[in-house]
Amino acid sequence: MEETGNNGTLDPVCSENEPPFSQVILESLDLTGILLFAILTLMTLTANLVFVEEVFYIYRKIPPSKRSIFIWINAAAPVIATTSCIGMWIPRSTMFTDFTAAVFFAIVIHKFLLMMIKECGGQKLFLRHFENDRFKISTGPCCCCCLCLPYIHINRRTLFLLKLGTFQFAFLRPVLMFLSIVLWTNGNYSLSDLSPNGAAIWINCFIGVLTVIALWPIGIMFQRVRVLLNCKKIIPKFALYQFALILSQLQATIINILAMEGVIACIPPLSSSARGAYMNQQLLILEMFLITLTSRVIYRKKYDDLELPVGSDQETKDNKQNSKITMEGNIF
Repeated sequence: MEETGNNGTLDPVCSENEPPFSQVILESLDLTGILLFAILTLMTLTANLVFVEEVFYIYRKIPPSKRSIFIWINAAAPVIATTSCIGMWIPRSTMFTDFTAAVFFAIVIHKFLLMMIKECGGQKLFLRHFENDRFKISTGPCCCCCLCLPYIHINRRTLFLLKLGTFQFAFLRPVLMFLSIVLWTNGNYSLSDLSPNGAAIWINCFIGVLTVIALWPIGIMFQRVRVLLNCKKIIPKFALYQFALILSQLQATIINILAMEGVIACIPPLSSSARGAYMNQQLLILEMFLITLTSRVIYRKKYDDLELPVGSDQETKDNKQNSKITMEGNIF
């Protein structure tokens, strides 16, 4: 319900779509609000410090070929927490902070697929290990109910298509978000305008389709490697990635819908839509703080001490082959 004044008229703030300026928000805070701002800001700073410490650990303990991928994936939660904290302090920057977080996470989705391949020893070793296997493509979120879909052979072409499925999102998502900001500056883009004549509904629907297409290769690859990479904690890593995805994407959509329907009330100086974004940012800071701490535990592993079954099998075969050649040379 929208707030009304003492004379029964509608408060002008509740009919506006623009968030208030930061000084208006700060002046309206009571003691509880000040403590909440301080705690959430401290959580953001702590998450960033934990990430910096994790970067030093990765550079000391992780092989060079995996460092950049691990840093990208571990940076997802602190980056989202930081952009949310900026949006909380400066509400009118929400469009830009959401753009930054969305672009970054689109790249992280592609990096997560590359990480699973790297954890299998790289593309060549992955193809060598699974050369006689096939991918199950009837997985979520795209085709989990299409059990009649055939299995496809694992080769360079299918692996390239899987990479392309996530890369298109990492490339097109920033383009569409940039287009959204351009239209927003011209007054043609508004999240509250879901009419067919508005740009928001078409751009968001297209982004939704691209997201589903990008998540499909991740599900296909995870189903194939989860047993092989169990020693490298791929299941909890995948769970953290899914949590970050759901909380940063789906949660914002649900809260925005509730704000547009009036379920989230207008409380001056925040309109319904601005208050919805405000609540989402505060929730994201807390959620990404917890994900950052959990990621530190899961990714903090000396990977030099881990040996994949595929690497062990290949090494055993090579040793047997070398022994056989040596024996034949001794015989002749």
